[in-house]
Parts: sequence; C-alpha cells; structure tokens
Amino acid sequence: MPSHAFDDARATSRRETVPAQRRPIDALAAPYSPWDEAEAMGLHIRYAPLRHSWAWWVPSRRLIVIADQLTAVQERCGLAHEVEHARRNDDECSDRTPLGRLWARRQEIYADEAAARRLIPAVEPEAVLPWAASHEEAAQELNVTEHMLRVRLRIRQRELECLDTSRIAG
Repeated sequence: MPSHAFDDARATSRRETVPAQRRPIDALAAPYSPWDEAEAMGLHIRYAPLRHSWAWWVPSRRLIVIADQLTAVQERCGLAHEVEHARRNDDECSDRTPLGRLWARRQEIYADEAAARRLIPAVEPEAVLPWAASHEEAAQELNVTEHMLRVRLRIRQRELECLDTSRIAG
C-alpha cells in the first residue's frame, strides 16, 4: 500500500478555513510552498476521490495523489507530508508484518516532522501562541492543520529538552 499523509479518522474537520488577519510574522520569511518543491523535484500531482487518506505517495511513478475534497490548508499540509516521502525516496509501506508496520510508522513520523519543520519555522509558533485563544486559532494563523502545529510543538519541546540536558555543570 502506498504511503499516506493523514488518516480520515484523525483528520480535522473538512470545513474551509480562512487564515486570520495576517500579522507581522509574515515578513520573517516567504512561506514554504510544497507545490514549488514538488515541481522542483520533478514530481507529478494528481487529484482523485480518496476515502481514507488525504494524500498518497506512489514512488514507482513519482506521483502524489491528493484527495479532491480537501481545504486549501489540508491540501498544503498533505502535499508537504508526501513531498517529504519523495525527498527520502520512501518505498511503499507494507503493514502486513510487524517489521513492515514498524518501518511504515517510522516513515510516517519522519514525513510529519520534516513537513512540520518546513511548514512552520521555529519562530512562528512563538509569535502566534501568546495571543491565540486556541491551537485551532494558531493553526489557522500559520496556515497549517492543528495536527501539523502539534507536531511542530512536540519537535520544539524536544529541542528545548536537549538544550537543558546539554549544559555543563560548572
């Protein structure tokens, strides 16, 4: 089975989201475009009615298939995830054996984390979270799904924990 971005059971609502009024954080850097990245990598993108996933990576064809009923934010995050599978040359995931399930899970975690890093520069959550009323509002402001925001926050937490443990007693 091809590797995929998000499981519908864990997907956020499919309603259209409109980013809140843009704040000065936009001036920090141009936003990451997974479409530009896919084009630069020579990947093909197609849209189809997917029922259980937002997107699929088909390595044998260098093809990313995206569900045709996604919001713009869901499409952006799903495509970024699949571009990361392509960047690593991930094979199709096989979940028929315990080892296959473990390998598939590792590929999914890596793709999520790499996509979250590209979609959300480290300074942006720190600029948005203090005034956002919820993770949903912060995700809308950052033009990502709540899932991607939570992944990025987990990465940031790990980075901070590593900094705390690397201090030399003096």
